[in-house]
Amino acid sequence: MADGGASTYIMLISALLISSSASAVLIQEWSSTSQVIQKQQRGLQLSEEVAIDFAGDPMNVNIDRSGADHQITFYILNTGEHPMDETQMQVLIDGLSVPAVGVTTSFLGTPTPTVWNPNVLLEVTVSNNTFNSYTDNTDISIFVTVASEFVSGISSSASFNQEVRING
Repeated sequence: MADGGASTYIMLISALLISSSASAVLIQEWSSTSQVIQKQQRGLQLSEEVAIDFAGDPMNVNIDRSGADHQITFYILNTGEHPMDETQMQVLIDGLSVPAVGVTTSFLGTPTPTVWNPNVLLEVTVSNNTFNSYTDNTDISIFVTVASEFVSGISSSASFNQEVRING
């Protein structure tokens, strides 16, 4: 009977050790899963807090025909709650992706801002020889997407699509 009791205690202690190890693994995995879910929720929240929009008269967007490559100038307002990164911008004109070398930006305001914070206006000038065929009163589509600055280690993006009429 003494042997039976000792082996029962050994089995009980072994079972407790195994179950506590399994519990520790499950708790660690739950913690990791919880952190991933929190990060995804923060990402979703951030995507709701970043926004940009076309600013200006969509029926009178300037086209400058003085250079070899004609230039189209338009304005974007940061309407979100966080700074945007103007260097992380993609512009499409009538579905044509304008290379980064053909996109120049400058901040407007007094004093001139240095960061694209909320409610700051950005002037965007795009140039491409494809624009040389555009005449006055031509309707074109402008699509812009911009990444936000990193907020708590997360970045999101915002975009807009606007039909405009160009005039020079």
